[in-house]
Amino acid sequence: MNAVRFLYSFVLFASCICGIVLISYACKRRQMPGANYFIANAVLMVFYMATYMGEINSNTLKLAMFWFYLEHISIAILPYVWILMGLDYIRAPKKILTAARYIMLYHPVLMLAAFYSNSINHLYISSYEFVYNGYFQVIVTHKTIIYYAVNVISISMIGILCTSIYIYGYIKAVKPLRRGYIVMIIACMFPWFSVYLTATNVNYLGVDYFPVLTGVTGILYMYGIFHYRIFRAVPIAVETVFNQSKEAILIIDLSGYIIDANIAFKKIYSDITDYLKKNKINTFIEKHLELAGIMEDKNKFEYEYYGVNYSAEIIPILAEENLEIGKILVITDISLFVEKQKRLELIANNAIDKAETNEIFFLQAQIKPHFINNTLSVISSMITRDPYAAKELIVSLSEYLANSYSTGNKSVMVSLNEEIELVNTYISIEKARFRERLNFQLLCSGDLNMKIPKLILQPLIENAIRHGILRKMEGGSVSLEITSKADKTCFKIEDDGVGIEDSRILNLLSGNDAKQGVGIYNVHKRLVRYYGEGLSLISSVGQGTIVTFSIPNEYMQKQDI
Repeated sequence: MNAVRFLYSFVLFASCICGIVLISYACKRRQMPGANYFIANAVLMVFYMATYMGEINSNTLKLAMFWFYLEHISIAILPYVWILMGLDYIRAPKKILTAARYIMLYHPVLMLAAFYSNSINHLYISSYEFVYNGYFQVIVTHKTIIYYAVNVISISMIGILCTSIYIYGYIKAVKPLRRGYIVMIIACMFPWFSVYLTATNVNYLGVDYFPVLTGVTGILYMYGIFHYRIFRAVPIAVETVFNQSKEAILIIDLSGYIIDANIAFKKIYSDITDYLKKNKINTFIEKHLELAGIMEDKNKFEYEYYGVNYSAEIIPILAEENLEIGKILVITDISLFVEKQKRLELIANNAIDKAETNEIFFLQAQIKPHFINNTLSVISSMITRDPYAAKELIVSLSEYLANSYSTGNKSVMVSLNEEIELVNTYISIEKARFRERLNFQLLCSGDLNMKIPKLILQPLIENAIRHGILRKMEGGSVSLEITSKADKTCFKIEDDGVGIEDSRILNLLSGNDAKQGVGIYNVHKRLVRYYGEGLSLISSVGQGTIVTFSIPNEYMQKQDI
């Protein structure tokens, strides 16, 4: 074997090995567009190179013709598979790909029929010669018009139609994939050129370059299909997610320039295209002040724009080693959430109002039966000796019960004047019962029309009387002082009764004191809920107790809280 034949045989052998490697590589990535047809192409190429290597190393025409006949199996089928690979690569609709599988079958069938019937009719190739080219012998064919017609079709399929498919794909493709299409277009040129040289018998040394050039084409196809489809998958996915995201996204660089905005953002702010890559974000915000939260370095803020509620969040773009390279502004439509939140707030407020009303009813139920019985006993004893006083006491008891048990007004707020009337009525009943043992003093400089929570004073007065002064044989005094200040109205209930141990004060305000009932705890809890601050208790055992609280003036005119 001379050096030229050896060299060309080695190139063919190396191309076969390369083809097998390509097949192995592609089989692991069969999910990629065009990969399955690439595998079929690669198998046909390896078959073609192996049979042509047998042809150029044959020493007789008969042996060379044996390999020549085998070659044409792949020669006939390659253009057909090439077209299907192109259609699959550009993701052609399934109907078009299915139709192409059947329609394009005419070419391999026509070519195989013409070639393998040639020994009978010689209509495809008129004759063969086994010619020495100066280094080794090669087959030289004398072709007919049918041969040229069939090969013109092959050239058209590979060179024109396939290139057109990739050009169409290039036009439709996103930017990261376009280089892949350029590689595929260039790869189409090599086999087309080799077919032209063979058909015109102008190929150097009479050697068919198609097997080697298809190996080059295979390598380029692998680069186009797998490199750009795999390694470019991330930017394509990012671009797809970026543009198709329902959330509005704006990309800002470290200098504050607006880099890009997705479709959702452009729907909200159609004028953003005027600012892309040439204006800073603060220029855009000057026109859209609702986004001023960005300038205030708020990571997340909510705003309303043309009747729609949005949530905006600033997210830093971090590179390696947590190096910030930019920011993303993500805007989400939260209108449904806000609407649901308002509904829940309304339901919650209604529930709170109902709970407050129930609490008041519960307080009303705390008026112990023996209080009524004792009062009625006092009235009974007064009827004969002081009918007028008994009559006054009956009126007071009636008013007290009417006010205390009133359920008609569902509001949890009453005027200060109404609450003082209830306290006075209660005191008049208790004074009728305990006479000189009970002294009460009222000092009021507050606005009698201000609104305060219902049953907020009477339970504290009652607590001072029952658990303070009436536990002393000689009784004592209770005072209610209401003072208006610049920013609040202050309330002080003071008694000189038995006092409260320090250890019990905390339990009283937390509702854990079983001896004292629930009056003080209920008042304290409602004050905290309404105003953020409840009762303050100062007490000395044997000397008395002072209970204070205050109501900010900003709440004074409110009917309900």
